[in-house]
Amino acid sequence: MISAGADLTPVSAERHGARRWRRFSSFDFVQAHQLVPIVLGEHEQVAACLPVFFTPAPAGTWWPIALTRLGARTALVGSTGAWRGSYVPSILRIHPFQARQTDSGQFALLVAEGSGLVTDDPGDEPFFTPDGQLAPALAQVVAFFRNRAQAETQTRAAMAEFARLNLLAPFRPPDEFAASMPALMTVDGEKLAGLARSELSLLHRCGGLELAYSALVARHHLAFLAQAELRDSAAPKPARAPASAPDPALTGFFDALATARGQEPDLTTWMGGQPPPRDSNST
Repeated sequence: MISAGADLTPVSAERHGARRWRRFSSFDFVQAHQLVPIVLGEHEQVAACLPVFFTPAPAGTWWPIALTRLGARTALVGSTGAWRGSYVPSILRIHPFQARQTDSGQFALLVAEGSGLVTDDPGDEPFFTPDGQLAPALAQVVAFFRNRAQAETQTRAAMAEFARLNLLAPFRPPDEFAASMPALMTVDGEKLAGLARSELSLLHRCGGLELAYSALVARHHLAFLAQAELRDSAAPKPARAPASAPDPALTGFFDALATARGQEPDLTTWMGGQPPPRDSNST
């Protein structure tokens, strides 16, 4: 899960029984997340528009992540807060909620109370019903995390196979990106090419082979990301427009990126409501 800061609070009927929450209307919060964890089932969609690398995870394992920016600000979010890319990583669509696995193997639902999306406005979504049950919209949030937990289990199995085959190596970025990139791991292409047929078969069965190839191809988005950020920083800053207006900067830039081949029925919905704003020029 991504970290939303120190204000993550467990959702409970005692604390949130009379409170409400608002669906986010801007992707500006993504600026705080350079590395976004992804799962099997969305890796092809992510790799179609963002660089994919690997970062340390608990228990000495590794986890696939999408890199959203090289500099201080991502070009994936326009000046209106609209998303410019062709795909939104699933964990970003559930803001301001996160989930954390408990010692019993279950997960605790958390909310970022400092996000400005926890309110007392009667027009917003309730956390709970009057009798203390999950309100329908919050039940959809819980269902999202249950689906994602299954995808995380599959991803964990694939990453265990990566570790067994020693498929990851430190990524050495081109000189122009070296100062702006954190230390990340990438798939060792030579080692992947040298695997025996039986090893490739095992890697394929757990979904790791597609993830490996997707990550290798997705590295080539680094140049696109850098160019987009450079053009974005050089462009005159337009007046703040309504969220429904298209962002004029970099019009059509991300349209040049390939769109995903697959579909992701369990993770593409946005808590059962209308999707957050997207740039009208994005795919």
